[in-house]
Amino acid sequence: MDDPSASNANAHSTEEAPFKKGLGSRLAWVGAASSAVAVLDLLAIVLILKFWVTPATYGIATIVVTLFWALQLAAELGLSAAVIQRDGHSQEQLSTLFWMNVMFGVIFYAVIWVGSPYFALLHDEPVIESLCKVFGINLLVRSGYAMHHAQLRKQLRFRELSIVRIIGNLLEFSFKVGTAAAGFGVWCFVAGSMARSLTLFVGLPLINKWRPSFVFQPKKCLGDIVFGARSAGGEILFQVYSNLDYQVISIFFGKEVLGIYRAAYELVLEPVRFISGVVVSVAFPAFSKVKNNLKEVAKLYAQFTTQNLVVVLSLLVLILISAEDLLTIIFKEEYAVAATAARILAIVGVFRALSHIAPPLLEGLGRPDLTLRYQITAAILVSGLFFGFAYYLGDQFGYVVVAAAWAVGYPIAFTMLSIMVFRLSKMSVYDWLKAIAMVPFSIALGGLLGLGAHLAARELSPLPRLVIVITVLAISIGFFLAKFAKISPRSVLRAVKDEPVSN
Repeated sequence: MDDPSASNANAHSTEEAPFKKGLGSRLAWVGAASSAVAVLDLLAIVLILKFWVTPATYGIATIVVTLFWALQLAAELGLSAAVIQRDGHSQEQLSTLFWMNVMFGVIFYAVIWVGSPYFALLHDEPVIESLCKVFGINLLVRSGYAMHHAQLRKQLRFRELSIVRIIGNLLEFSFKVGTAAAGFGVWCFVAGSMARSLTLFVGLPLINKWRPSFVFQPKKCLGDIVFGARSAGGEILFQVYSNLDYQVISIFFGKEVLGIYRAAYELVLEPVRFISGVVVSVAFPAFSKVKNNLKEVAKLYAQFTTQNLVVVLSLLVLILISAEDLLTIIFKEEYAVAATAARILAIVGVFRALSHIAPPLLEGLGRPDLTLRYQITAAILVSGLFFGFAYYLGDQFGYVVVAAAWAVGYPIAFTMLSIMVFRLSKMSVYDWLKAIAMVPFSIALGGLLGLGAHLAARELSPLPRLVIVITVLAISIGFFLAKFAKISPRSVLRAVKDEPVSN
């Protein structure tokens, strides 16, 4: 008699095989796009802060731009995530979800228009009102391509997505730097963002070919709405509390201090976000594909964790050793005072890199409510620490206490998240640690050699000292990863080409 469970397993295996075969190349495309974005963003910020924009102006831009990261997600209500995770959408359902996105974009833009004067008053900066009203147009533009973006991700068409993304960020760089050089000050950040949004608005529908019908049947999309609301709730809360430190520093310490703190944040947690985004972009549809096979879920989780840690830990070790040199060379000498905050944030960066992988797993397995539960806990805990540390310790220690609040609160929230991941997926903590342990061990060994090189070169000026440290770290970390973690350029190339790695 045939075993039904065996038949189901074979069916799942057959369905997953093509996906797993292309995983390396998909990660490569997303990695290439994210690397291009990271380099262009960093280069733009370096040029702008060195030549055209003061820390205070950068602080004003930070207040506005980071506010919209949460608002953009709220306007989508997680409907894109529902399209990716749930199967069998009809043309009527997809069209309804498209028009709902447009409707929410209009509603949230109206809220911005009404609320921006009060937000400007809170920060005692009149230009914030105009910045919010113009920057908010992105909400309307984004609603026109969100459903196309979701369908392309569900189809795992990361090559096309990456090409459009790179074009968009090239235009963003050109407009941002061009308008800054032309003397537009804080408005350069608005111009760059609008250029990127309009590129996606035009490019994604061109490659997706799908067009919405003029139907609106929300009753047929109740499951998507419920799933999306749960999924978006967690991500919105993350964006709120992970950017609340900017608002707190502006209110308690001023816009110039915020600009300096943002430089430290850009140096540490923005690269972590970009690097993790490479994995996360693939992780959600990946976990959704193998959601019925928990053994494959565990393997993917270990694989994504390892890939994240290799790059993130290497970067964070460099920041721990050479924060002053990096801030001086990348920005200006006046930003070197943020080195202590950068080192504290580097510790937080390890937990941030790992935590980015967990929500895609939870949502891929159909439990966005667990992500929401974690984000609610983290939002209450970390937000409370931001205000508490700034109010009670700010006069004595300055703005660095906000970075310290991250270091105290986030590991607690991460522990809660990890417990939920291992319980839901039935993963063995021991097996997971065993799979990833050699990566941090290898990078720690390389870091010790890098620290020795930094101390030996302490009499040199920042640039040659930094070059020496980077060289030592690259060689030593590469050697130890190959020796202990069996990760080498050859193994990475094989993974990208989806070739089997020989023993």
